[in-house]
Amino acid sequence: MRIATRFAPLLMIFAAASAARGQAVSADSKTAAAAGAPTAAEAKAFLDEAETRLLSLANEASRAGWVQSTYITDDTQTLSALANERVIAASVGYAKRATRFDKAALPPDLARKMRLLKNSLTLAAPSNPRESEELTQIVARLEGAYGKGKYCPPGQADKCLDVGDITKILATSRDPKKIEEAWAGWHTISRPMRQDFARYVELANKGARELGFADAGAMWRSKYDMPPADFAKELDRLWEQVRPLYVSLHAYVRAKLREKYGDAVPANGPIP
Repeated sequence: MRIATRFAPLLMIFAAASAARGQAVSADSKTAAAAGAPTAAEAKAFLDEAETRLLSLANEASRAGWVQSTYITDDTQTLSALANERVIAASVGYAKRATRFDKAALPPDLARKMRLLKNSLTLAAPSNPRESEELTQIVARLEGAYGKGKYCPPGQADKCLDVGDITKILATSRDPKKIEEAWAGWHTISRPMRQDFARYVELANKGARELGFADAGAMWRSKYDMPPADFAKELDRLWEQVRPLYVSLHAYVRAKLREKYGDAVPANGPIP
């Protein structure tokens, strides 16, 4: 999934919720304004600005991403990286500025939009411009490597398989050896990505820490109206509820596959 498309749900929410309500600033808000505290009117003006700016940047990044995915070259990767860098930088900036309104008395709609703005980030680039640029370039390279990736079977350099070819084999072939070769062969394209991905994790974690999260994973887990640690506990609780059904379903599917493919599928344990 491209970075820009991950912002789409947030931007759609912003656009749908952007109608002005014309709410008058209360006497308390006026008092707060006199004291220098942010008011509901200031929050609305800030959100209107964020909505307009982020929507424009996200559309720009989506177009650049479409061109990159359709015509995979070094130039289109660079253009996509630059567009993503702009939308990520703006999103991080607005998320940081939104903390100014943390203690402001806001109407429910503005409070929700402010919360969505701060929790919208899938990838938080570091504030250092060079590291931010490096991160978006890595993302573009990883996407390009996946899209351009090909597996060439031994001795068949003229019959290399791209992701579409591999997908077709896995979907239509009933030859266990051919399926296994296609699966294992496709995974070899990821080896050159290892160094880039390690650096991606390092930079993404740094960006998340700058926003007050332990790491990028904690930032992702903060999106569910509960602390990140509570989300992990809730997920474990729900998993234990569905686990018996999952284990039974897995065993049934494994048995049916074993009937068709014989010893290629084990009687117990994971399905190959």
